[in-house]
Amino acid sequence: MIVKLPYGLESVAVDLRGLRMRPLQPAAPRGAHDLGRLLSRAVDFPVDGKGLVERAGGCRSAVIVVPDATRRVNLPHVLPVIVNRLLVAGLSPESVTILTACGTHPPTSDGAVAELIGELPRGVSIGQHDSRDGDGLIRVGELRPGVELRLNRQAVEAELLITVGAVRHHYFAGFGGGPKMIFPGVAGHEEIQANHSLVFGRGDGRLVRHPGCEPGALDQNPVAEEIARAADLRPPDLAVCLVPGRDGGIAWACAGSWRASFDAAVGRVREWYEIPSQRFDHVVASGGGRPGDSTLIQAHKGLDAACRFANPGAEVLFVAELGEGPGSPAMGPFLADPRPESILELLAAGYVQYGHTTLRIVEKTAKYRVHLKSSMEPGSARRLGFLPVDNLDEIADRWRTEGVEDRVAVMAEGHVWPRVG
Repeated sequence: MIVKLPYGLESVAVDLRGLRMRPLQPAAPRGAHDLGRLLSRAVDFPVDGKGLVERAGGCRSAVIVVPDATRRVNLPHVLPVIVNRLLVAGLSPESVTILTACGTHPPTSDGAVAELIGELPRGVSIGQHDSRDGDGLIRVGELRPGVELRLNRQAVEAELLITVGAVRHHYFAGFGGGPKMIFPGVAGHEEIQANHSLVFGRGDGRLVRHPGCEPGALDQNPVAEEIARAADLRPPDLAVCLVPGRDGGIAWACAGSWRASFDAAVGRVREWYEIPSQRFDHVVASGGGRPGDSTLIQAHKGLDAACRFANPGAEVLFVAELGEGPGSPAMGPFLADPRPESILELLAAGYVQYGHTTLRIVEKTAKYRVHLKSSMEPGSARRLGFLPVDNLDEIADRWRTEGVEDRVAVMAEGHVWPRVG
């Protein structure tokens, strides 16, 4: 069988004919054909509380927090449904603000933001959260004793705060979306680093990864538990949780208080995207196409999913465009010397979340033989432990020549994860 793997805005093909394949694919349907109808039902009939029009009645300002360009949630079809109900409730376009939850991600160009958001009524304002802009942040409490929490001032002071986010597995925070739209989405840089550093503890005088910080894990996960506490310090008045289909389009939606809607969405994600744990010696996978494979930071999430189905020493054929490079300048010092011991030394001196990402990458390339098809400069890829490849069929041809008898696992349409519990 010839398999097409998402790669940037296109796809690349690999000829796996003659090899026994084991598709690793979600049970999710494709995205909804009528996304407007799906969203309308979610905001008009929430899982708890009042519908959006009733919630918005009497409010003089509304802020809608949405993902930035690193996430795909089809905002041009989602936002008109929400904004329309705010206008029906009596708000003017000038009193509505769309705020992208950049977290620590760098801002994008005005043109890219306009494309991300889509067309909105004249007067609706659009802003990007800047985690380093102290004047734009306001203290709302403490993450833990001695660690303050600052959030975007516009979000905190809005009479009506709405969040929109896609719920997916996250490789150390359990799940994305939900409370993460508040924290780290619109939080200060220092507190985001403080939270993400909980992925490590200290054992025998060295950094040791916390065992609870895994995809799909919320209980006994210190990162996820603190994110939840942070969101409760300024909870959204309505949280819209979206679940993607296997093609990346939105297939399911609900709204309500953040805990109720997030719990419902997590249940659906588990149902669709968790499968029984299995291990293979040969795995073929994709970063998921743009924006999931635009940067090394984002593409690593797909690699992490694929490697959870690989035996130690397995060959992993991974495709990710990486057209926008690493994804953050903060990754630079770790890429300069990507040996695990050097990364851990830098992290011990001061936690930087993308240093942790770099560490996770080189741990995988040390444990597995990762053949990488990308636009990354081959020398840079090799320093990270990747085995750069241009012609995917050369790998498949060798597997056929070697007489691979075990099945080749293929994760081509949507990332899946080993079932939790």
